[in-house]
Amino acid sequence: MAILLAEPDDAEARRMLEALAAEGFECERVATGIAALDRAPACEALVAEIALPGLPGLELVRRLRNSGITTPLIFVTALCDPEHRVRGLEAGGDDYLGRPFAMAELVARLRALIRRSRMPPRPRQVGLADLVWEPDHRRVTRGGRRLDLTPKEYALLTLLLARPGQVVSRDEMALALWSGGRQRPELRSPNALDAQVRRLRAKVDGPFPVPLLQTVRGQGLMIESR
Repeated sequence: MAILLAEPDDAEARRMLEALAAEGFECERVATGIAALDRAPACEALVAEIALPGLPGLELVRRLRNSGITTPLIFVTALCDPEHRVRGLEAGGDDYLGRPFAMAELVARLRALIRRSRMPPRPRQVGLADLVWEPDHRRVTRGGRRLDLTPKEYALLTLLLARPGQVVSRDEMALALWSGGRQRPELRSPNALDAQVRRLRAKVDGPFPVPLLQTVRGQGLMIESR
């Protein structure tokens, strides 16, 4: 997997390149935004510092997206307050990881981004029993009734709907819900994830006679009509 690393700091670039290479990634490093703009179309994923010389990271991703280049991009930066994360994602970034971070987390996020980028385009509707997901409109209905979901509830439900009948692990759910946060998902209280699942279950299954969210003890959660 060819990864482009846009990192101006030599020491940090060496650390990241060595860690990514140890995980089987083919990596190339550039030190400026202009160089990243030139090389990004040829790579499978891009890891970029926001504070790039020449062409800042936010402008880099805007130019890529405006050119129709959909290369998955994850920002890795010390600018990790909520305002910066929102700006990075709205500009066209796919993920946002604040420093300091564990290399294992960067590797996991990169693999998830690449995996999603290889998936076929989502259909305009996904149906399961009487539940309908319309990705283009970020809308989920059940029994003809629209479900009023928070952003985290929507993220969790769509993660499950993308893999109907398959178990989604607790680690995968935590990463989807808290991607880009200051605290690593694996260090969060298990109760936080349990609370999200309870709230989602109350909305998806509570008013209906047939439950769709199935807990697989010791493994995770899946959505299935039984």
